[in-house]
Amino acid sequence: MTKILITPLYGIGDSLLITPAIKILKENLPKAELTLLTFNKGIYEILKSNIYIDNLLFYPFLKKDPISSVLYILRNFSFKFDVTINFYPSNRRDYNIFSFLTFSPLRIGHHYKNDNFRELNWLKNRTIKEDTLLHCVEENIHLLKLLGISITNKNIPNLEIFLDEQELNQGRLFIDKNIKRYKNKLIGIHPGSSKFKNHTNRRLPKEKFLELTNTLDDFYFFIFSGEDEKDEADFIYSNSKSNNVIKVEGKSIREVASIMKYLNIFVSNDSGLMHLAATMGIPVVGIFGPTNPNWIHPWGVKYQIVQTNLECSPCFYYSPRPLECKLREKFKCLREISVEKIIAAIYKLL
Repeated sequence: MTKILITPLYGIGDSLLITPAIKILKENLPKAELTLLTFNKGIYEILKSNIYIDNLLFYPFLKKDPISSVLYILRNFSFKFDVTINFYPSNRRDYNIFSFLTFSPLRIGHHYKNDNFRELNWLKNRTIKEDTLLHCVEENIHLLKLLGISITNKNIPNLEIFLDEQELNQGRLFIDKNIKRYKNKLIGIHPGSSKFKNHTNRRLPKEKFLELTNTLDDFYFFIFSGEDEKDEADFIYSNSKSNNVIKVEGKSIREVASIMKYLNIFVSNDSGLMHLAATMGIPVVGIFGPTNPNWIHPWGVKYQIVQTNLECSPCFYYSPRPLECKLREKFKCLREISVEKIIAAIYKLL
């Protein structure tokens, strides 16, 4: 039996974007044993119950010192797997060192256009070239060619999270408890994004989300937030004029997914929750500034992209470098997005 190890990824969105590849991998190699390691509890919760993963593991690398982490890898993963997969994007030396320390005979991943040598991607022994014309989902499907698996783009599955009936009912109960009547449509909004590597700069100004809720006063808005975006959520909720805003906070990621299931549209910055909404089959309005929607637009659902199309945008590429803006007017690409464009995108989807 072939034993395959999938190395951890940092982001919730990145982890959802590998689920089509995991499904294809297991369907084509049904006798292979798939083990996936996570170091983020949210990602563990998202992948929990995934029927294509045989062993789902969690280890808090970010809370451990480097020596403890290396010892954990050597004890639990070295010489125990036939294949180690670094799915896309993983252009960081940490991931490549991890892959090397497994000493798997076959260690596969991408050859990146930027910082490839510096980030030690040569520690993998089979790679395919990064193709910046492809979506992340497609990059991961193409990587499977190194295992003899080929699939056309027409047959790529959607993103997946496996919720049971009880979990889905909890989402419906939350909505029924918080709204007295369906005015028109239920819209989810996510005013946040990851704080990792300055990615708070991927956020549309909170004042524009507030303007959206006040303008569309015949809609209900569900604000999704964690600790990282609590300030934005509190600002929108406190300044709403129409009593049409409900906060969704203090929920596990699976509870968040169950609530999303019953919404009509999701309006979001480029974030993990944008991809979670797509996973739940909701039409998505994606707000993009420095990042490239061709790589990470909502997958498998109807969507609209809202952006300003500045000459310098998109400027982000996958590497360990923090997100920066070279313009004097920092992140003008987001600050100049009009609420009217977002509303137009919403109505196109409706």
